[in-house]
Amino acid sequence: MGTATPADGRTCPNCGRDRPESFCPRCGQSDRDYARSFGAVAGEFLRETLEVDSRLFRTLKLLMFRPGSLTREFSRNRRVSFMSPVRLYIFASFVYFLLLSLVGDVSQMAVEVAEEDREVVLPLPPTEERLAAFKAALPPDRQRKVDDILGRPEDDIGRQTILFWATTRDFGAQSWIERVGLLATIDFFHDPSVMPRRFLANMPIAMFCLLPVLGLVLAAFHFRRQRFYVEHLVFALHVQTFTFFVYAAALLLPNSGPGGWIRLGCLLIPYPYLVMALRRYYENGWVLTVAKSVGVTMLYAMVLLPAFLISLFVTG
Repeated sequence: MGTATPADGRTCPNCGRDRPESFCPRCGQSDRDYARSFGAVAGEFLRETLEVDSRLFRTLKLLMFRPGSLTREFSRNRRVSFMSPVRLYIFASFVYFLLLSLVGDVSQMAVEVAEEDREVVLPLPPTEERLAAFKAALPPDRQRKVDDILGRPEDDIGRQTILFWATTRDFGAQSWIERVGLLATIDFFHDPSVMPRRFLANMPIAMFCLLPVLGLVLAAFHFRRQRFYVEHLVFALHVQTFTFFVYAAALLLPNSGPGGWIRLGCLLIPYPYLVMALRRYYENGWVLTVAKSVGVTMLYAMVLLPAFLISLFVTG
């Protein structure tokens, strides 16, 4: 089968009218022909979606080193020199989740290999029936982790914690919040480095879902500024885009040694960035800015924490 022959350059193939310029004045269809190879179409799509050109570097310079300036340029209607907030957010989330998938796969492979090579020796539990019932209510991967923890020395705090949970609590009768907490506890004692990875994996998901909520919170705290809701939403987009880039950098750091401390610092950087961005964009004094940043953070966290736990429950 041959490809469709494109119509004459001055005739719109959609409505048949004359098309003197790039867009048809009647139906609005452009003169682009998508009956081309997949590679050409995919390349054009990525180029238009991500806009990886000089605008990206100018945008990143303001976003990373001058908090709030990029949103201020948007409010002043100076947009042509910078990437749009939505495309910038898509680009940052693409980079983040790509790194997350690559780093997460490597970490998971390392854990599975270590588990296969390790000889597990289970001691006789104090209440064997309750322990068996406790393990039976767990997902298969958590059962394997519990076996590994129980195979450790008797004075191991992880082993003692799991035995306490198994002999005093009924996993099947707990609320979903308690189950999420227990599963996270098992993951932590099996591999302490899993918690930063779990945080980096699920927090951006919750943040993305609650992006409009953050815009509303910012609007509520700055209602006297008489800005449109879209401006507050763009501010939230830029702050979360910065967070994506910082968390992406944290994914590249090792879990142990100085890299672990630097990774922890990366998790805390978004808050001082928020304070500086609020100060520059909304132009309040430092005292009022810090007070509003605390209020915004606390109110937003009241909604973000349940969303984070839900994401842990769904993805964990």
